[in-house]
Amino acid sequence: MLALVAAAAIVVAGLVGWLWWRGDGTLRRGSGERIRPREVALPDDAFGTTATLLLFGSQQDERTATTRDRLLALVEGRDGVRLAEVDLTARGDLAGRYAVTRTPSVFAIDGRGRLVGRVKGAADDATLRAALDTALGAAS
Repeated sequence: MLALVAAAAIVVAGLVGWLWWRGDGTLRRGSGERIRPREVALPDDAFGTTATLLLFGSQQDERTATTRDRLLALVEGRDGVRLAEVDLTARGDLAGRYAVTRTPSVFAIDGRGRLVGRVKGAADDATLRAALDTALGAAS
């Protein structure tokens, strides 16, 4: 009987882990809530006038640096589009407030400051581009 309970616990833990992992790197619809730069401990001018990609990362996570480089390449040369970054190493309190469960996470924010998309975990270039397109599309 004990072996059966242990096996069931392993299966349940595996299923929970798989469900947790499954959302990694996918673009999901944002809540539409308005986020202001000061609410995420950034200066008032940190967000773009047209769109912002808000990166929640960690100094200890090498995927954050890779994602930052990809996002910088996406926003480069685009008027009114910015990359803003929150270091959760220093501001861990913001992870709970914005339900950031994995680093890096990217929020796509339109020109009015509304959260229109979010990517949890490391994502490929196409997904990051889609996040930016979502923010730009919401702005028009």
